Amino acid sequence: MRLRSKRAWRAVRRAVFWGVLGLGLIGARPASAQDFSGKTLVVGVWGGDIERLIREHVVAALEKETGAKVELLLGGTGDRLAKIYAERTHPTMDVAFLNIYESPQALKDGVVDAPDPSAPYYKTIWPGMNNGCYAMSLNGLGIAYSKKLVTSPPEWADMWKPAYKGKIALPPYPGSEDDGVLAVAARLAGADEHSADKAFSKLAELKPIATTYTSLDQVFGLMGSGEVAMAPMIGGYAMAALKKDPDIGFVYPKSPGPVLVRDMLCLVHNSPNPELAKKFAALALGVELQTAYATELYFGPTNMNVKVPPAMANDVIASPEQVKSLLTLDWPYIITQRAAWTDRWNKEILGD
Repeated sequence: MRLRSKRAWRAVRRAVFWGVLGLGLIGARPASAQDFSGKTLVVGVWGGDIERLIREHVVAALEKETGAKVELLLGGTGDRLAKIYAERTHPTMDVAFLNIYESPQALKDGVVDAPDPSAPYYKTIWPGMNNGCYAMSLNGLGIAYSKKLVTSPPEWADMWKPAYKGKIALPPYPGSEDDGVLAVAARLAGADEHSADKAFSKLAELKPIATTYTSLDQVFGLMGSGEVAMAPMIGGYAMAALKKDPDIGFVYPKSPGPVLVRDMLCLVHNSPNPELAKKFAALALGVELQTAYATELYFGPTNMNVKVPPAMANDVIASPEQVKSLLTLDWPYIITQRAAWTDRWNKEILGD
């Protein structure tokens, strides 16, 4: 075998050096596109249209950017809360969507992380809304009603009129809707949510309850058949569905006013993929998804950069000024009463 000349060896070394460097450059990613291949981000969230929009506007983009997979764990907030509390020492969920009343308690109990004021997505949210976790959407509790049975948009007190006895539907308890209805009932009785006796006594006057509805299709069908006249309902859910049914109406009552309901995005404490969770939060709280929430679901945006179309201004809660006009409850107090109120609800509202 012939020995290579020094010049030839230098050429070989240069080729090897640049080849290795080139391979390194090919495999490198900028910080904004860090490779998370092989990782799976687990997100606990509601199903239906919320799931669809998150898949369209967040999951696809995040998987493409990072190489990770996103698993959506569908269900109610009760399921998510039970899971993150049970797994608090070794969580498997990274992101959990909770409600306005659950997130402060979850933060207090150390199962979710406090919002980070230095995060860019924190700074785009209306001031004062990141209570416990990041504010995801704004809504109000109002009344869905059958236009065949109720001839004009009702106020809260109208649910108690004799003409509608036995024709009021309620969501299942526990839930923010029924807590809101209890607070309204208390105010109609001259008190507030701290006066449980007055709230339950007033609400019991609606008995017999027409049904405890578990889906919008169910309650709207009963309105169509004349069995239900009115049902307390979160505005976004109602208005998105009602655009398809001219015989069903929805109103935000003025006295004592609609109850503020807010969905929250929480980062689970000590989750397996904290950096991926932050990337998910940035997309979920960004203009694209928040705009889709507003225009398709009638969920008010918390991102101050979202512009709600003028035609939807009366249907979507989209500013701090509108939030101030809503009834804000003492949710930290309410959450401490959940066990006792669940028992009273089953006995005094649903019982004979």
